[in-house]
Amino acid sequence: MPLVLAHVGHWYHALLYLAPVIILALFFTVQGRRERRAEERAATDARARGEDPRKPADDPDPEPDDL
Repeated sequence: MPLVLAHVGHWYHALLYLAPVIILALFFTVQGRRERRAEERAATDARARGEDPRKPADDPDPEPDDL
């Protein structure tokens, strides 16, 4: 039995307003997962080299760049 949606015209416009919010939520979720995976990969590589993964790498330029 197919799904019957009554009065679609009453709520389809709400989906158009909700679409950008859903797209942004998906984008930030995917981006967060990518960053977490990259951090885990970096920590694994650091452990393989015998370094402490929690210690930040030595930065030759500790001052922030001027924009």
